[in-house]
Amino acid sequence: MMVKGDAGTGKTTMGLQIIESLSDKQPEYYLSSRVSDIALFNQFPWLKERVKNNELLRAGKAFLRRDGEKVNPRRPAAIVDAEPIISRKELNRLEGQIEAGEIGFEDEDTTVMEPDGTVVVEMGSMMPEIEMAYDIVESNLPKKTLVVLDSVEALSENYGVPANRIVNALQKDLVEKAGTNVIFIMETADRNHLDYLGDGVIIMRNTIINDHRVRTIDIDKLRGSEIHNWRYLFTLNGGRVTVMERDHDIASIKMTPSQTPMPAGRGSFGWSEMDQLFKGTPLGSLTLLEVDQGVPMDLLDKMELALISEHLRNGKGILWYPERTLDYTNLVEQLGFSKNPNAMDRLRVLDASGVVDSGYSFIKKLEGDDLDHDLHWDTLKYMLRGTATPYLSLMGLDALESVYGTDVAPKLLQHVDAMRRGGHMAVVEATYGSKNLETVAHQARLHLCLMNLNGTVVLHSKKPTSIYYCFSIEKGEARWVPML
Repeated sequence: MMVKGDAGTGKTTMGLQIIESLSDKQPEYYLSSRVSDIALFNQFPWLKERVKNNELLRAGKAFLRRDGEKVNPRRPAAIVDAEPIISRKELNRLEGQIEAGEIGFEDEDTTVMEPDGTVVVEMGSMMPEIEMAYDIVESNLPKKTLVVLDSVEALSENYGVPANRIVNALQKDLVEKAGTNVIFIMETADRNHLDYLGDGVIIMRNTIINDHRVRTIDIDKLRGSEIHNWRYLFTLNGGRVTVMERDHDIASIKMTPSQTPMPAGRGSFGWSEMDQLFKGTPLGSLTLLEVDQGVPMDLLDKMELALISEHLRNGKGILWYPERTLDYTNLVEQLGFSKNPNAMDRLRVLDASGVVDSGYSFIKKLEGDDLDHDLHWDTLKYMLRGTATPYLSLMGLDALESVYGTDVAPKLLQHVDAMRRGGHMAVVEATYGSKNLETVAHQARLHLCLMNLNGTVVLHSKKPTSIYYCFSIEKGEARWVPML
């Protein structure tokens, strides 16, 4: 397998995590030619213990000493006299060309002048790190060994040997003839002819979208396997590669409310993950939730229900102009108040559709002609009499535009101003296609955006600016994982 990518994309992390994941299935050999042992141990504490038990970094240490001393890590003493089991034909051919001066070490003087005037030519191992890989593979037979070379370009520079010659030698000797699993880590994402040799080609990318870092893993090739999803988002949060799943089943997830009170002047989203990221939403100001294409409606429904439920539990008065048509028959159950239906008395669902079931006391009919009249503050305060403050107003901008016309921003912002003056919580939900989005966004103090990138839902704040957070599900609970 080829693991490719530019600097900082997480290739070394990926290689070591593969070793860790397969540690109970096969022995391993890891050659680090760019990173020191200390740096690796700091990032992967488990690695130091494993080094004590096997040959994991022995050749890597030898590599880092090359400039200071001559090393010749020939076959371990335990197998030095054993008959070779694996073929070294390609390796011997390569070392023979190096020894003959046909390739590699052009500038390295291997001759030593003795005091008596004689000249001695040092004939140690031409490629000690790679020979160690062969030795370890041979000592582990009949078990398969996992060999990770990090990186091919570094070995090529050190030996003065073209990268394709190194890859080709290991491919023929270790992979084809000894059944070894080899991962070649390469320092560029560019396509090249070495891709044809690999059974798998994985490209790790670190791109910029709207001034934000986005990490992706592209599966270019998996010989003999179907590739249903060729690109995944991932993060290096916690110093580890964590791949974000796509197309989640959101129907059964839980959004856990915050267990600690909100800071002064902040209101809760009803979901601890959102409250932790943004410290809740500021009272006496406008919060805008912008929804881009491809975001699952189930997720938006869950977020709305979590917000409404939180404020109902705390006895707050709520004005709700839904962005989408509600199923009133299941609303009490969805909000979690089947055993306490009286809590619904604090909710006012504003409905201008003209189709109102009078059996639901929480539905308040609007005329649907003049938004200024329907959202008149004195009328709304009368609706909310007997409920606690601060109030919550949740308005769907697209739904308002569909009923009151496309020029609703001035009258909607009058309502928002009334909420601000009272120190209440005003939230507007809009899509990327809302005609009044730009005007409303200008007035927002907190502007959040939900996006769909390659099947993964991503959240970020436009005002104030934040990094991207990827939607994830852990043990049935919804999480936001930082894209780092």
